Amino acid sequence: MDGRQMWRAAWAVLALLVLMSGSARAEEDPGRVLEAMFEWWNEAYQDPEGFTPEAFARYYTEDAVMLINGNLRGVGPVALARHFRNIQAATEEVEIILPFDQGFSDGDRTFTSHLVRSRREGEERWERVVGYALITDGRIALINFVGTPAP
Repeated sequence: MDGRQMWRAAWAVLALLVLMSGSARAEEDPGRVLEAMFEWWNEAYQDPEGFTPEAFARYYTEDAVMLINGNLRGVGPVALARHFRNIQAATEEVEIILPFDQGFSDGDRTFTSHLVRSRREGEERWERVVGYALITDGRIALINFVGTPAP
């Protein structure tokens, strides 16, 4: 199975999980919550003081969990701010490409497939990211993403 087939299969599995989970609340558009956070994130990355716990608290619950490739990156706004300040210090540039390549929401979940472009030590890198976010009361309670290098 080549990389493109693998991502199509992963996307199909995510869609199936949503269909099996049933619909939850529809008061908020979870996809818009995630997209708004990414818009903010792209701007905050440009500011050395942009990643603060208070800024993350606008988009994330106090006990929000971030899992990337199965690894815990942080729980709550304080840990997430620390994690992304470390990324900011270690990279020259990072941009989450918007709008999403693909995405859909169902109830309190939003699923996405998007690209991330970064530059570290002068080398540009691209990553394909797929996964989902759980939205609770208009803020992100869980991010569970898997990323792999993109051609």
